[in-house]
Amino acid sequence: YQRRVHGDFAQGACIGIPCSTAFHALVHHANVKPGHWVLVHGASGGVGLAAVQLAKSLGAKVIGTASTEKGRELVKSSGADLVLDHSDAEHFKQILEATSNAGVDIILEMLANVNLGKDLPCLAKRGKVVVIGSRGTVEINPRDLMARSASVTGFVLPNATPEEVVEIHSGLNQALSQGHLNPVASTQLSIHESAKAHELVMAAGSLGNIVLLP
Repeated sequence: YQRRVHGDFAQGACIGIPCSTAFHALVHHANVKPGHWVLVHGASGGVGLAAVQLAKSLGAKVIGTASTEKGRELVKSSGADLVLDHSDAEHFKQILEATSNAGVDIILEMLANVNLGKDLPCLAKRGKVVVIGSRGTVEINPRDLMARSASVTGFVLPNATPEEVVEIHSGLNQALSQGHLNPVASTQLSIHESAKAHELVMAAGSLGNIVLLP
């Protein structure tokens, strides 16, 4: 990537997988448009923060969630219009209230095994859930999809087509050069601390990206 903005090695290391995942989800799977309501469900991690920034740059109205106060501050500083605590069961009600009960057009879901069943009633008609992360199985009510003519899709980045990869790289370079994308390297560890990095990845309350330094 051409770094036309100020950034060091650690920030540059955050671009590849996290930012590409966010772009692929928003543009190729969700088909985000200006004016769409986008819920980034679990927005304080590396992918989530990139998704907030990219969605705003594409003209969307963004709701981001995080379970810690520090995480919510980070999501807010990344441009989210509304930030909610997803550890509070009332946040699903707050999502609907924010959209005048119309629901959100797009949900980027980082923990589908916990949230997917409750996500669906928050969708607008013809809304979409894009599953980015899941750590187990989940039960949903298909009628929640049927009533809204809604859909759920999921992906892993290696399945992107060559044409999509070109679009991802082009889109990220543009977002970086225009200052719309600012990857967050919140934790930097020595390569010798890789075991600790894996523990942090799996822990609740993620904050930005974890970078291993040589």
